[in-house]
Amino acid sequence: MKTIKIVFFALACLVLTTNFAMAVKPEKQKINKEKIELLKKIKRSVSKTNIAGFMQKGKTEQIVLRCTVNENNRVVVSKVIGFDDELKKAVRKNMNGRLIKASSDMVGQELALQFTFKMK
Repeated sequence: MKTIKIVFFALACLVLTTNFAMAVKPEKQKINKEKIELLKKIKRSVSKTNIAGFMQKGKTEQIVLRCTVNENNRVVVSKVIGFDDELKKAVRKNMNGRLIKASSDMVGQELALQFTFKMK
């Protein structure tokens, strides 16, 4: 539970920092717009993860996905945080199979997203 609170706090800080940075420079606004687009692409990609094989009905799991834009302008998974190891492996495998490209301005940027998976 403490870990989840820390993750929520970190994501809130990230959102506040992003909002503050948007008011600073037009160059940063461009980068922030691209970050938002990349986050949408990552979200679409992760939502296609097949969880039917290992999650029980009614079970809910949360993970935090941290990605980095590498020197080849490709979004790569740097860390998957969560309690279900099989879910973490499935998300990592799904993301490694996807090619999400970014501009050269985004090299070295980190992106973080929280996901909730629920088996109906």
